Amino acid sequence: MNKFIFSDTETTGLSPKTERMLEFACMEVHDRAKTGRVFHQYVNPQKEVHHAAFRVHGISWESVKDKPLFVDFADHLIEMFSGSVFVAHNAPFDVGFFNMEFKRAGRSFQIGRDCEVLDTLKLAKEIFPGQKNSLDALCSRLSIDRSNRVLHGALLDTELLVQVYIAMTQKQQDFSLSKSVSQGDEAKLAYCAADLLPSELKSHEDYIKEMIS
Repeated sequence: MNKFIFSDTETTGLSPKTERMLEFACMEVHDRAKTGRVFHQYVNPQKEVHHAAFRVHGISWESVKDKPLFVDFADHLIEMFSGSVFVAHNAPFDVGFFNMEFKRAGRSFQIGRDCEVLDTLKLAKEIFPGQKNSLDALCSRLSIDRSNRVLHGALLDTELLVQVYIAMTQKQQDFSLSKSVSQGDEAKLAYCAADLLPSELKSHEDYIKEMIS
């Protein structure tokens, strides 16, 4: 498998069971090169944005209340994710929100069951144990320009994540992205999203603490 979809989401709050998606970005990478296929969209969450979440991404209810609903994009996302590896930083958070939105939209597709998942935060902790591994910290460590990242934004964060992943794995003998999930690593990098939902809050809260500490 050599098609990877790098992704990031912004949301109204932390729990996918009670909160909604505001923005998502998906970027296709094939054999360690961006294909140019990008899907970026703001979404009407059908509810207010928590103040704490607004402080992170700066997206207000007023700015998205007239945007389309997630259901309008569900089938296109399913086509994009099918046959790929879904890649995100602190992936349980993004997986939880996408899967809950698919469920609300009446779609049976589930990331982690119908496509594999690669969590770059988990991978970074294996490569840089005991160090800060937020996206900002990794950009600094790997000399990736993040000067435009004042607030979180799905499109910019996805672009940075692609650069971070390639930089983290550039010393691999085989420069195929599929190498990272093809040599016995499936058990570490692929999982069923249903197993992650009970822990998504603590995982993301710990990640936020790491980012701001």
